[in-house]
Amino acid sequence: MTMEKYIGLRNEVRAFTPDSAQAGLCKDPEVQQAFRAIEERYERVLNEHPEHNMLSTRREYYGFLPEMILPKMFRNSPFYFSVGINGGWAYSPASKCFLQNQWLNKFYEDNVPQKNLDYFAARRRGNFILCCGPYVDRVHHIPPLTRILKTGFKGVREEAFAELGKTTDPSEREFLETAVAGLDCIHAIQLKFAAEARKMMQDPALTPEQKTFMEMASAAAERCPWEPPRTFYEGLNTLLFVREIMSITDGLYIYSLGRPDAMLYDLYQADLAAGRITPEEAYDLISRFLVICDSHYDGEKTVIQYCDHELEIPLTIGGCDENGDPVFNDLTRFIIRAHRENDLIFPKLHCRVGRNSPDAYIRELAQDTWNGRCVHTLFNDEALIPGLVKQGKTLSEARRYICSGCWNSDADSIENMDDANYYSLARVLEAMIYQDEGLEEQVGFHFDPIDGCTSFGELRELVTTNIIGFMHQIMADYTEYGKLFAKVCPHPAYSACLEGCIQNRKDETEGGARFSSRLIILAFLANVVDSLLAIDHVCFRKKLCTVPEFLNVVRNNWKGAEELRQIAMKAPYWGDNKEESRALGTYILTQIRERSSHLRNERGGEYFYCLWIYREYRYWGKSMRALPDGRHTGDQLAQALNPSDFRNKEDITTTLNALSCLDYTDFASSNINMTFDKTTCTPEAIFAFFRTFINNKVQLLQPNAFDRAELEDAKIHPEKHHNLIVKVCGFSARFVALEPAWQDIVISRRHY
Repeated sequence: MTMEKYIGLRNEVRAFTPDSAQAGLCKDPEVQQAFRAIEERYERVLNEHPEHNMLSTRREYYGFLPEMILPKMFRNSPFYFSVGINGGWAYSPASKCFLQNQWLNKFYEDNVPQKNLDYFAARRRGNFILCCGPYVDRVHHIPPLTRILKTGFKGVREEAFAELGKTTDPSEREFLETAVAGLDCIHAIQLKFAAEARKMMQDPALTPEQKTFMEMASAAAERCPWEPPRTFYEGLNTLLFVREIMSITDGLYIYSLGRPDAMLYDLYQADLAAGRITPEEAYDLISRFLVICDSHYDGEKTVIQYCDHELEIPLTIGGCDENGDPVFNDLTRFIIRAHRENDLIFPKLHCRVGRNSPDAYIRELAQDTWNGRCVHTLFNDEALIPGLVKQGKTLSEARRYICSGCWNSDADSIENMDDANYYSLARVLEAMIYQDEGLEEQVGFHFDPIDGCTSFGELRELVTTNIIGFMHQIMADYTEYGKLFAKVCPHPAYSACLEGCIQNRKDETEGGARFSSRLIILAFLANVVDSLLAIDHVCFRKKLCTVPEFLNVVRNNWKGAEELRQIAMKAPYWGDNKEESRALGTYILTQIRERSSHLRNERGGEYFYCLWIYREYRYWGKSMRALPDGRHTGDQLAQALNPSDFRNKEDITTTLNALSCLDYTDFASSNINMTFDKTTCTPEAIFAFFRTFINNKVQLLQPNAFDRAELEDAKIHPEKHHNLIVKVCGFSARFVALEPAWQDIVISRRHY
């Protein structure tokens, strides 16, 4: 019955938004026309005033944007936020204007040496790296929710305006003046929603409930979030509004809805005490809030393309508050329940857990997992909070972290972390095995061959040195040419909401925020560890053949050498919890961190390291040749920090203990994926494992629980398994909506 109650809202959102996150503009013809008019006017500004810098151009944009925006509201919801369509992957006029026009491309062509542009393109084309933009991640950004919930945009504007009186420096004044203009732009857009709600209230076709929603919106939009929220409803709306507005004003893709159960609980309690709301009404608001987030795409559409079924709408629940006390309250329970009862996939439920998390909370997550609702990712406070403190955050700031994207933990309102920078360790090893002078010339690095290695120590050092050396060249270009992004796409309104930017009087793209971290994702550690240990096992310990002889077998894709391949796969491997594999994995990662600790990124902040991977474990694997670990050409690579599925034969306790060998406070984020066999486990067993995961201080866990027979039947009879939701990698999807290749990958995973 719950789903039926919100079908009208779902249909409204679906009728407005594209069928997939990559489909472009919304379906509303009037809004489409308004977006195109905004683009055209912005292009005229660029063409008519080539002498302007981007802050000058941005001020003009802030000036005309409110008059041209058409606010969109849904009759079956009191929330006002959807200026265009959802941020995240979706289209907005600002993102196109600021990030995708010819002027941007020409700017890089004019300011980056051609050889470096060619290196960047070849490295990305060759699957050595993935960077969501030229030299910086221009896609993933963190909303400044803590700040806006506390002071509203008005408080930020007052602080920025006051700072103007303290400086005569032209560049500092220009940043502050532009930020003030941007904040005024946000206020003007907010007031347009109030006017739109008043207009919609006059529609005689509205039901009494719909009219009540418009009355709520018209009153709230007169003041909030220009001023901080005073009610739970206004607080929920602020989470949506802040996430969306920066997409329109500053060309940002924002990737979080914050922590409603922690951020808004005081407002909820105050409403209850004053008689302004009942628990049932709060649950209804949460349901509508969540249904909107799940309705931005067609969840029945087959997953084929790279980013199908990815909206990047995460919501954080649980964990602890700033004082360290557990967060598990009415709002937590309402969110989990509404997500389940409405059969939602989005928003992603990022569930913070810790030793003090109540058993009732952990058991509910375990039960959902066992039931085949694999929509949760567990973020371990026992690893992440100490790690954030090690990065320099205060303990209270670390405790209030929000989860963003697929697996990041961020202290919001004090930083904008640059996070989608993948680096394939396995691809470097492949290049060392398959020597190619042409490739080396294209990517600008010579990969030392390993054929001449005469000991495991020499092999280990050579591979590690090449991994680090090439990574440093890549990072040097990121640092040098990433600085150009501040000149191309400053974020003045957004920056003003981050601590430090107003005081430092400069944009976050120039390092104005208190923290300016950048992440490097170290991918496919298991394939490198397993390959080096296989060479050691075959060539140095058993002395069955020389290193060149063994590598020639690998280069021949193991043809006619299955016996040798099986011997190679008897070597220790990542995830077996043996001393050799634990020591090698730890050594490689420690060397990467220690030999890179002196490097600083383009904004002057630190580089931190992560251990996770998105869909590249399949797509990059397709184009990679055989490796010494026993992997054939084209086979998928190891997912995230996991052992390779084709190697792993250990029980779940051994695997978890093996992956617990690292000090995860040294890494910004890492992820393991576990699939439980429902024929041999129970919800109580999953609960016990979740507790062990917490106590072992591993950072992130993405759990699945299935019966292989059930999955096989779902391929044949999809109509019987509509509600079967699987965690694919950083996102979840209905199993029956996956293309056959993805279904087979899920089925073939190691089931514990």
